[in-house]
Amino acid sequence: METWHSRSERETRQLGESLGSRLRGGEIVLLCGDLGVGKTQFAQGIGRALGIPSPLVSPTFTLAVQYEGRLPLVHYDLYRVESAVELEEIGFLESDDPRTIAVVEWADRTEAPPGAIRVDIELSADGTRTIRIEGGSARPADGGLT
Repeated sequence: METWHSRSERETRQLGESLGSRLRGGEIVLLCGDLGVGKTQFAQGIGRALGIPSPLVSPTFTLAVQYEGRLPLVHYDLYRVESAVELEEIGFLESDDPRTIAVVEWADRTEAPPGAIRVDIELSADGTRTIRIEGGSARPADGGLT
């Protein structure tokens, strides 16, 4: 497990971008943490690294959005998902393209797939985010964060 500290939304996006630049295709990135800690900011950084021209928006009501960049990305938001049947209905982690990267917000609401990269984000009272990344083979560079 590796730990970083982010003092702003920009730094959180930068750390996501650093991780995203190391993704090669087929990875699953699980974003876990309370409401408002920066999961979507981190996901936006991954999207930027993949060359997705528009910022990723949390798909809270649609549950999943697909984006095209240097690799395809599906952004899931499981906040409103209440059952395995709903996951099946949205085609959770079922892509026809093995290069597809999955970014899953509220990932602690389902069982973690083997080999997934788990990102836990906590926000302290002073506004500092502690970001812990474990699993998978992609590791972000320091990116100036400590």
